[in-house]
Amino acid sequence: MSGRYAKLTRDWMLRGWSDMPRALVNWATGEQRVLKTMGLYVAESCDGQTDFESLAFLPNHQAMLDLLVAEGIAEECQEGDSVERWQRYRKAKNPRLTGIHWHVTGRCNLNCRHCYMQAPAGRYGQLPFDAMARLVEQFERANVLEVSLTGGEPFLRRDLLNILQLLAQRKIRLAQIFSNGLLITDRHLAGIRKVGFSPAFQISFDGVGAHDQMRGTRGTEERVVGAIRRLRAAGFPVVVATAIDQLNLAALADTYGLVRGLGVQGWRISAPQETGNWRGTTTAAALDQQADACAPLLRRWLKDGRPFSIQLSGFYNGGRPRSPESGRPVKRKPRAGRGLRRPAEVPDTPVHTPESYDCGACREQPNLLPDGTLVPCPGYVDNVFQDRMPNLLREDLSKVWRRSFLRRFVDMKKKDVLAKNPECAACELFKDCGAGCRASALTETGNLLAKDPVACELHKKGYKKRFREMADEALGRPGPRFRGPT
Repeated sequence: MSGRYAKLTRDWMLRGWSDMPRALVNWATGEQRVLKTMGLYVAESCDGQTDFESLAFLPNHQAMLDLLVAEGIAEECQEGDSVERWQRYRKAKNPRLTGIHWHVTGRCNLNCRHCYMQAPAGRYGQLPFDAMARLVEQFERANVLEVSLTGGEPFLRRDLLNILQLLAQRKIRLAQIFSNGLLITDRHLAGIRKVGFSPAFQISFDGVGAHDQMRGTRGTEERVVGAIRRLRAAGFPVVVATAIDQLNLAALADTYGLVRGLGVQGWRISAPQETGNWRGTTTAAALDQQADACAPLLRRWLKDGRPFSIQLSGFYNGGRPRSPESGRPVKRKPRAGRGLRRPAEVPDTPVHTPESYDCGACREQPNLLPDGTLVPCPGYVDNVFQDRMPNLLREDLSKVWRRSFLRRFVDMKKKDVLAKNPECAACELFKDCGAGCRASALTETGNLLAKDPVACELHKKGYKKRFREMADEALGRPGPRFRGPT
């Protein structure tokens, strides 16, 4: 007797959370589709055992199967050609957790002036491998989709590749590795490939002729540049991260040329926050100094055709031109929305309302410190709330992501901030500013619910508007997008 059978293709799996009950996830690429009830019914039936020609399936079910096959999510197969166990539907009790930014060690081989982790003193220590393995098990139970690894310096861990193997076995994607680059070897890169990962690397580099001073160690600049070249030659995406103060602003012009010549995918420039080793530093650059240094970089970047994505401190974020080769979204068939859709993307310049959550990133990608403490983001390291945050050595991730002291920060909305700042509620710039970042407000003022003075200055003094207008003019886009005073 003939029939029609299908199964999910190799890397697709079915997952759910309390706030997103049904989703298809490609664990290797991070691609996702949100499912309606019918979509889950059809996708679960793509198990190699269920006959789609039976009376249990109507024409709309058949159409959904056709769509899954057309998108490469499912494939027709012989009866009995079943899916892997890990591909089957599994729902976590907790809200959605896209990823974990995991500090796998507090140790470091450098002495960076701005390190919020206070390395190389190793304040947060390093867990043994058995404890790390138990954390990975918690990730799996909570349906964590991906992790990014950082430190300290993650390549100080001799068991790093073993940790990656655990992640691969649990089908948890490795999205990024943050590193100073000095300890990365060809053996590491080969091992990462062998495990099956191809993460992006974020490599710290603080400027031509200025890197060693910022990093507190002589002789590192040339070695870091060499590491970036080796990563690019091996085919790994690289983002260069540059921390700025008064001592290296003048180096940014030469650094632009180097970064462009290295063929990296992105360059992130940012000023350190007043935490960790940076506390009490007297060389922090004021916003007007940063703006004067970043504006020429924006003009060069636009003139050069946007060769990489760029983040210019708090002034401007921009991507590379979109094309079929770089991932231009493809128009989808109308019926795809009936039971299968991609998760909504966060816009580059969100419009804030009182009902907006204060921080979208904190809601899906918290930070796990080397001692097991889970915090909303790096901005909450070394502050008054850290000791009250949950620790995954004592509590389970799925539980604390549902209910813990941490949830007060994750669930905070803009209206909670506006209640303490009526001048922000009346400000015409609120939709763009959103009263800023809570971690920045806490660092700058000592008050979590205060308006963020950095964000306020960026908007009220017209820095954001000025940089956006520069880009709009160069790209031929109509009109300024920011309201309010110049």
